[in-house]
Amino acid sequence: MISNASKPAAHAPAWIGIEAAAYHFPGELQDIEAWALRHNLPEARVQAIIRSGCRHFHAAPDMDEVELACRAAARLFDEHDLHPSDIGAVIHVHTQLFSVPAAPRSLPLELVSRFGIRPFWAGSVNQLNCSSNAAAIGLAETLMASHAGLHHVLIVSADRVYGERFRLRQMSGIQSDGAACLLVSRNCSRNRIGALALRNYGKWHQGSDTNAAVEREMINLEWHYTRKVMQQAVADSGVPLQDYGCLLPHNSDHKGWKSICNAMGIPQDILRADNILQKGHACCSDLAVNLADIGLAEVDAGRHLISVTQSNSGAFSALTLHPVDRHDAH
Repeated sequence: MISNASKPAAHAPAWIGIEAAAYHFPGELQDIEAWALRHNLPEARVQAIIRSGCRHFHAAPDMDEVELACRAAARLFDEHDLHPSDIGAVIHVHTQLFSVPAAPRSLPLELVSRFGIRPFWAGSVNQLNCSSNAAAIGLAETLMASHAGLHHVLIVSADRVYGERFRLRQMSGIQSDGAACLLVSRNCSRNRIGALALRNYGKWHQGSDTNAAVEREMINLEWHYTRKVMQQAVADSGVPLQDYGCLLPHNSDHKGWKSICNAMGIPQDILRADNILQKGHACCSDLAVNLADIGLAEVDAGRHLISVTQSNSGAFSALTLHPVDRHDAH
């Protein structure tokens, strides 16, 4: 097990925050029942997923990951008055093993070429699946601590399903194709990251989709490990759990999130889970999607936020985001 909390390095910026988020989902919103009928998928499994709070998703049969990522980045640049020359580093994350162009192509290289970004560092993070964004944010902090001239890092995520039967996530969710971007900034005027907790249980590295033994263990333990990573992030943030005003889950298993809220004494009205039903689970992109739709506005309004991820390969993360106060600004 690896445990990592985000703590300032000797030469780190006073703080880092998430300045902006944007995403792109392709095509029309699809309904799981009509889609499952077309693909002759088991009715009982589909109904179990609907009972878990999931129903809608997007699919991109004719659009590759590079194009998805570029459309998400274009939206970020357009909506937030951001110029590509502002970006000093690009970090690409993904979950699906095939959600990258075949070598020698490179998604981050093609993205920076498309927009004329001239980063001094660009690369990819994977194998932590849906928690890979946590590692990317930690890497952004490390890069900023090492390079005083680095002020903005672009984190870009993109995933597609290869084979429609793999779109169903056990009995708790359905996967969307899509891409998203986060802009992580030094001394962000909008918010600050308080803590970043990441736990990776290597015994589950084979994943639960195709390994029955891993699936059984995860059914029994994933919420226990989710609770532990949440407790770690809350403790590291210095903000008591009762002071948080927004909990962003990853976008599957609404029933499970409601149950853990009950177990931890978290009010149901701070669980902001609308996107589980409305957009489906877009793997690494869920964090950016939920921040763009819900979370950044919540922190803008003065609320403390915690965002939590689970992965099917044994990685769990929790991120806390806080308003910037006068003490931070000076």
